[in-house]
Amino acid sequence: MPEMALDGNTMKVLVDDIMLGDPVQLTPDILVLSVGIRPNPENEELAKVLKVPLSKDNYFLEAHMKLRPVDFATNGVYMAGLAHWPKFIDESIAQASGAAARAMTIISKPYLETQGIIAAVNEMVCNGCGICEPVCEYRAITIVGDPDNPEKRKAVVNESLCMGCGTCVAACPSGALEQKGFKNNQMYAQIDAALVGGGK
Repeated sequence: MPEMALDGNTMKVLVDDIMLGDPVQLTPDILVLSVGIRPNPENEELAKVLKVPLSKDNYFLEAHMKLRPVDFATNGVYMAGLAHWPKFIDESIAQASGAAARAMTIISKPYLETQGIIAAVNEMVCNGCGICEPVCEYRAITIVGDPDNPEKRKAVVNESLCMGCGTCVAACPSGALEQKGFKNNQMYAQIDAALVGGGK
């Protein structure tokens, strides 16, 4: 811990030198104190809402330090400044410019294309049990219909939010949810082809 003292008009600062392992006394002309910065205590709650990771110090963590420094793994969410880490104002401005440029690549397009591998509901089989709704990490599934009449309740997938992770498909007890491109009959056909091919 640095210690400061005045010897007449001379300022003396005593610090520990990590390389030497001994205390070193400095006599600076100016001593500028920096205010300590701590992460916002609401970061954990916000991270759960946005589905983004936090570092061990409770700051937001980028998708990749060099390749995607302002992006999260969740598409369409960007960060800058002290949300990422304590930094100087010029670094915060540069990162904010990068985040704005990344956001412009999305909002400048007339429309967005989503991936084709998403969950789909077979309404003839769905009984509206609601098991799929809480397990969806992206909140892409909602149960609609009359809450008093289970026969009229059905699951509905928001295709723009669905990321095709397949969690809801695995959780569905009635088998009403299937993933496009990975439907049950397609998977069975692949297994059969592998078994027949393996037998040869």
